[in-house]
Amino acid sequence: MAELQMLLEEEIPGGRRALFDSYTNLERVADYCENNYIQISREP
Repeated sequence: MAELQMLLEEEIPGGRRALFDSYTNLERVADYCENNYIQISREP
């Protein structure tokens, strides 16, 4: 029972935060890559 409580109070919220942070970071990387690709493709 204590393990379930620890999961619900600590592990799951911590995992959700880590997933959200990873999602945000990947979105930034994708934007960076897309912007650089657009700049390179516009160069003569």
